[in-house]
Amino acid sequence: MDLYFERGSRDTPKGHALIYFRQKFNQDEIMATYIITLPIKVDVAKYIPPMFAAQIQGMNAQELAGFAFPPFPEKVDSLAEIQRLAEARDDDLIDGGTGDADNPLDMVQVVNDLQQEYTRLWQQSQEAGRTPALSAEPSVNDLLYELMGETAKLSELSKLVGKLRFAIEGSDSRLMKEAEEEMLALAKYLPENYRVSRMGATLAQLYLERCYKLYEEDYRRIQEVEGEIRKIEETLGSQA
Repeated sequence: MDLYFERGSRDTPKGHALIYFRQKFNQDEIMATYIITLPIKVDVAKYIPPMFAAQIQGMNAQELAGFAFPPFPEKVDSLAEIQRLAEARDDDLIDGGTGDADNPLDMVQVVNDLQQEYTRLWQQSQEAGRTPALSAEPSVNDLLYELMGETAKLSELSKLVGKLRFAIEGSDSRLMKEAEEEMLALAKYLPENYRVSRMGATLAQLYLERCYKLYEEDYRRIQEVEGEIRKIEETLGSQA
C-alpha cells in the first residue's frame, strides 16, 4: 500500500500523522483520524489478564506497534482545518483518498491498513537511522510561486494539469508524483476557494480509474468518469 504524504515524508515519518478522507458521494465533506506509532516496544501480554491472553495470541508485533484513533474517521470542519492542525502540531499529513461513511466495516479496515503501513515505514526509517528534517528550506518553485502574480500562477496551474494528465496516460509514476507535488506547492499560493490540492488529487484518481475501466471494458462507468474529469478540468481551466 502506498501512502500519499501531503506533509512530511515516507522516508522519514514522524511517528504521528493526521490522515483525511473525502466522503465518496460528497467530496467537500472531510473525515479524519490520527495515527500514532509507539516509540517503545511493548509486550502487551504482560498487561493482559490470563483469561484474556488467548485473544491476543494471533496478533503480531506490527499490529501492536501503533494504533489509529478514532478507528472510524470522524467528520471535520474542513481540509484547511486539518492542514492547519498538522502544521501547528508538526504532524505528518496523509491524503487517504475517498471513503464511504455509510460502510463502516470497510472504512475501519482501510484505516487499519493505512496505520499498519505507516507504522512499517516509521520502523523502517528507525532501523535505517533516518530522522525527519527539523526544518524545510523553501524550494525553487516556492520562491517562484511567491513572486508570481495571480494570472501567472493560474497559467502555471493549467500547465501542471496537462503535465499530470500526460503522466497518468503514460503510466509514468515518477512524473505523476512530481506533478502532484508541484500542484500542492502552488496551491499554497492560491486562494483556498480554488481547492487546487483537492481537485488535483481527485483528478489523478479519476484518470487512474479511467485506465482500469478501459481495461475492464466498463464503458458506462468510463462515460461517468470522463464527465467528472471534464468538470474538474473546466473548473481549473476557468480559473486559469
